[in-house]
Amino acid sequence: MAQLIRNDGVGFVVLTYRELLTAARPSILKREINLLATENGPYVKCFQREQGVEAIFSKDTGYLLAESVWDYFKQPDNLIYGEELPNGNVVLVVIRGGIVFLDTEVSMRNLMAELMGLALGSTAYTIKLCGDLPIGEGSAQFQFPTQNVESEEHLESSVFLQLKTNEEYRLGTVKEAFASLGYTGMAIKVVIIIALLAVLAFLAWLIFKPAAAPAPPPAEVVAAAPAQPPPDPYADFKQALMTPAPDALLQDLVNTLNDVYTIPGWTPQSLTLAGSSATVNLVKNGGNAGILLAWKRSHPDVQMTINTGQVVLTYGLQLTNRPTPEVIYKLPDLLANFYDDLNAKLPSSTVSVGPMTRKGVYQQSSIGITFTNQSPDSLMVLANELKGLPAVLSAATMRTSGGLISGQLTIDLIGA
Repeated sequence: MAQLIRNDGVGFVVLTYRELLTAARPSILKREINLLATENGPYVKCFQREQGVEAIFSKDTGYLLAESVWDYFKQPDNLIYGEELPNGNVVLVVIRGGIVFLDTEVSMRNLMAELMGLALGSTAYTIKLCGDLPIGEGSAQFQFPTQNVESEEHLESSVFLQLKTNEEYRLGTVKEAFASLGYTGMAIKVVIIIALLAVLAFLAWLIFKPAAAPAPPPAEVVAAAPAQPPPDPYADFKQALMTPAPDALLQDLVNTLNDVYTIPGWTPQSLTLAGSSATVNLVKNGGNAGILLAWKRSHPDVQMTINTGQVVLTYGLQLTNRPTPEVIYKLPDLLANFYDDLNAKLPSSTVSVGPMTRKGVYQQSSIGITFTNQSPDSLMVLANELKGLPAVLSAATMRTSGGLISGQLTIDLIGA
């Protein structure tokens, strides 16, 4: 149920589906709205935005809670509103850059997960809280980082109970939503009549136009250069991810260590990832140069350097790049989910999340993972978490001791 019913019987909707439509022709736009309504709910509201038409869908009738709350607080650019409901859940609304980023009802247990992604960015919010919430200034469970707080206020009375019913935010039928954009039946008829008159005028001009003067002799035809396709705005995003998959790269690094362990009398001491190569430092453990050279003959692709008892092996990592990505995911959601999964499945590791950096149409954040005395199988758990993620393994340093691995990894997560 995505409808919150007030004690006066008025219903407000959350968990709405929102999509920005950019169709140029009204007929195509209406068809898109109808199709989306079939999948996401028959109750619709449309707003004309600078980039196109924002269409909002719900399976429940009522008023849009997010927009109603935004109006109540005089429409700040960035807003976080949280209020405890009588059923013990929390209604949460997030406005970012004047656009609804989140409108939902969550349990107290899941509230932290929703807020974690917001705290990873640098946006400063006007924060309004109401009820007994385990968040905000002075809370022992969750406090917003300083860079995310424009202002913070704990309200004494319920905002939800004071919201006005604004017809501008009432969900209606597809026909009503389409008409609210100015595409009424009469307007469409006027467009059709104007188009017909234009066709008739053109035909009349063709019939009654004066005879054309004789054409001059044909000039030499110069072939025009083919039109260049417009630049792809997502080219940099695609290029950033046309690299080896991080799970496959991590698997290759572990395989490299396992391979070095097969050299009798020599033990790997450290491994460092440098571009498309892995460098391994060996220490003597009863072996000699003859053993190393015999091993090298069966590994012709591995470079070996011996210098006063120090041995360095350089492996070229033969991994193919991933195919071009077709979808760009929201970076705050990626960071929050990845952070939670790492803490759950690698509890002995230390995870640090860097700030989100804007790079054109996409954002990037670096995650540092420090681990101590892990087995190769534990690193395969991490490789599994990386599978399919828009991530790049940009740096890796590992040390070995007694068959266990310690070290640091840097992973860049990329999204919108």
